[in-house]
Amino acid sequence: MTSFQSGPERDRRLSAKPRYGYRATKPLAHEISQLLRSETFRKLRRFQRVNDALKSALGETFLSRIKPTSLKAGVLIIEVADSPLLAEIKQHYDHRVTQSLADAGTGVSRVQWRLARRRPTTE
Repeated sequence: MTSFQSGPERDRRLSAKPRYGYRATKPLAHEISQLLRSETFRKLRRFQRVNDALKSALGETFLSRIKPTSLKAGVLIIEVADSPLLAEIKQHYDHRVTQSLADAGTGVSRVQWRLARRRPTTE
């Protein structure tokens, strides 16, 4: 049973805790080491490498109009703001981006380029 579901075990555990007063603290070093070993932190570090590789391959001008959205099983999905830019990147920069990602050690073996969906305008 998870901690957010109600049940007799949960009720006993919660009633055994003091309502006011001292609560045990955890050492900050323990929390930081737990964070550094987490899968989420590894994903953030990998996406930082991806962003650095994209910056070196494409430059600052393109970075504001593209967004890496997913990285699974060596496939990086990048959304592009508009179709002319998508065509230009696929035709002229695709190989350079793939090579830069491989050189940066991101684990990316293939890049899928997608046109970003626009949000409907509200009037």
